Amino acid sequence: MSSRNQRGFSLIETLISLVILLLAMGGLASLLIQNAQVNKAQRMTADVQGNARNCLSMIVQKLRGAGWNPMSISSFPVVLTDTDSSDSISEITVYSDIDDDAGTLYPDGDWNDLDEEVLIRHVNNQIIWRRSPNSPFIVLATNISNDADGDGTIEPMFIPDVTPNPSRITVQITAQSPVPDPTSGRFIRYTVSSDVYLRKSL
Repeated sequence: MSSRNQRGFSLIETLISLVILLLAMGGLASLLIQNAQVNKAQRMTADVQGNARNCLSMIVQKLRGAGWNPMSISSFPVVLTDTDSSDSISEITVYSDIDDDAGTLYPDGDWNDLDEEVLIRHVNNQIIWRRSPNSPFIVLATNISNDADGDGTIEPMFIPDVTPNPSRITVQITAQSPVPDPTSGRFIRYTVSSDVYLRKSL
């Protein structure tokens, strides 16, 4: 066969093929980026929800033990709610008589031991707590905005039914993603709440 009868692609055919290939690759890349953003948004949502639920669970557990005083040797408060509602700090102190000074599981009629006077505080997008007056504050969670609607107003975390001597505390926690959702450009927020009825004796 003569080489004059062999014919390759023309320049126009080659250019058209390259354009089609580039369009296909661009569409595929766009789809991959979109899927990655959706996956990231789903992971962020799960993280925010887990953060809020874990915090609520730990705080509710502490509040359910408030007022535990089986020895009944001395009278002490069940909880002390936030005394300054004008600032952006929300806090509550939880009292109970869990063990004695030696750390054994025998109540001793006071609340001077570890985990018997627990101060829980929401400040600067963190929940921190102190397990006794002589203990340092520990960060329980970060990215807790307590701004459920995103209007910049921080809602209280602990809402007593009455003051003083409440019988019920509503705990409301709003967690927020540290960065905006890549698909919407807005922060992800998730709010959980629980009503805790406080014991009056034992």
